[in-house]
Parts: sequence; structure tokens; C-alpha cells
Amino acid sequence: MAVGFGQGSKRTTLLKGLNLRLEQGSLVALLGRNGAGKSTLIRDITCDSAPIEGGVEIDGMPASAITKHQLSRLVALVATERIMGGAFTISELVALGRQPHTGFLGRLSHHDKEVVKECLEAVGISHKAQQHVASLSDGERQKAMIAKALAQETPIIVLDEPTAFLDVASRIETMQLLHRLAHEQNKAVLLSSHDISQSLLLADELWVITSDREVITGTTEQVVMSGAMDRVFGDSSIVFNGDLCDYEALLPAIARVRLNCADPNLARCMTNAMLRNGIAVDGLSDVEINIEDVNHIALPDGKIVDSVKDVAEFFK
Repeated sequence: MAVGFGQGSKRTTLLKGLNLRLEQGSLVALLGRNGAGKSTLIRDITCDSAPIEGGVEIDGMPASAITKHQLSRLVALVATERIMGGAFTISELVALGRQPHTGFLGRLSHHDKEVVKECLEAVGISHKAQQHVASLSDGERQKAMIAKALAQETPIIVLDEPTAFLDVASRIETMQLLHRLAHEQNKAVLLSSHDISQSLLLADELWVITSDREVITGTTEQVVMSGAMDRVFGDSSIVFNGDLCDYEALLPAIARVRLNCADPNLARCMTNAMLRNGIAVDGLSDVEINIEDVNHIALPDGKIVDSVKDVAEFFK
């Protein structure tokens, strides 16, 4: 399969040679830089647009043979836009997810109301069911949209940047929620994200788009060990740190040192401080810095200083 954009003969291919598969009971994270083609791929997977080449199959059926009504019972999409809907109560918003099941008039049966209740409980906001959407935090609104997607009772849930507008705590809660729903409710959950650390921690599989537009797939461990994470940005000043499961800036180094520090947490903290001040930390370096705490640093000549800035001055 190949995905891209354009009309008629004027088409731009973003990704090609794709052979991707979503399995129920699995959380898959789609990672890549801005403009790599993540949203385009999601639009094609959810049948909002058609691939340039090849096709999409859902539950063994080609997308071209699936009606919109059938699709709404197979795939639920949580888009990336900020959630509005302030006039709705949370329960009313989630109930909109029952439309594929309620028929033309959209009346909720007792069963539909029970499903809405269960979905609110599943995402942890049942206590706010009668509050208006406008009163919620961004994190709570995202939970409400996930509950709405759950209310569709589809085997597949796709989310485009679900943590884009959230603070750190809400991002972690959202990722934990999606991981739990994939496993406990046997959903195939696909999300695109720039939250690298949480994706690597909680995703069962990764689809990584490299800077040269190759899509590397596999379990999280397989993809990380393949070196694919080093190929995402194509910028030598941005490097993947496997210990942190995230990216960091590679600053010009005025010196390379080895840290002797008994506290692992302090060692990580001081490694970052050294990097900010132009000192690379290298376990093979012959130059040793001994650290007892952030204000007690022994230089190679034995002098004790109380800041990393003083260490940098030593090497200038």
C-alpha cells in the first residue's frame, strides 16, 4: 500500500511499500516527525481517504465493499482537534457514540444507556456524567471522547495525537487508559503520538516512520533494538537516548568525562547538567569526575567545586 495526497495525475507519495496489520488486544503507537505522513496514513486506515496504491481490509473485507454504516461499527476514530461540545453533558456526548446502533431516530434503549454508563466507568469519569463538557479539563475531555469511541462498540479504535493538548499527568493517564482498554477489552488500538517515552513504555508494537520515509514495525523492543529510533529525525544533533526512552539534544562538547557517582538518580541528573554545559559523559573516558551530591563535585585535580558551571570552567 502507498499513501499520499493530491488529485488526478498530480499525486505526492509520502509512504509506500506498506504492509501493516492491527491485532485486537494490542496497543500500537505510530511515531514520526511532523509531516512524515502519520495523519495521512490514519485517514487511509480509517477510510476517510483512499490509498494512492493498494487498499485497506477491515475484518477481512476490502474497504471499498464496506458501507459507512458498517464502518461505524468496525472503526472508532478520536481526532486530534481540541474537543468542544460544551453544551452537551458528558453522558450526552458519550451517547453520540451509540448512533451506529440506535437507528434513524437515535433513541436510546435501556441497553444503549447501560453501554454509555459502562463506558463512562471504563474511563473513570462516571462521577461527572451530568456535568457539561465545558466544565472539564483537557484531560477529562479526552477521556470523554475515548468513552464515546468505546460506546461505538467497535473492535478497532484509532486516535490521532490523543495527548497533543494535555499536560504531563494527563498524557500519562491517557496512555495508561488506552493500554488497559486494549488488553482488558480486547481492542485493536492505534494512536499517533509525539510522546516518545510513554509510547515506548506502554505500546505493544511500534510503527516508526523514519526520516527517509521507511516504516519500521515490530514489537517495541524489536524496533528500538533495530536502531529505527535513531533514524526518525535525520538530524545528527538530535539523538535517541535508550536509557531515557526519549530524544535529547547533542550539544558540542568541550570535554569528555567519566562520572563516579554511587547514586543512579544523581548520576542521571548530573549527566544532564554536564551536557547542558558542554561536557559529554562517556563511560570510557580517562578523565574522572567524582560526585557526592549536586554541590560537591571533585575535579580531576582533586579540587572540590559546588556547581557544574565550575566544572565547565575547568575544561575551558
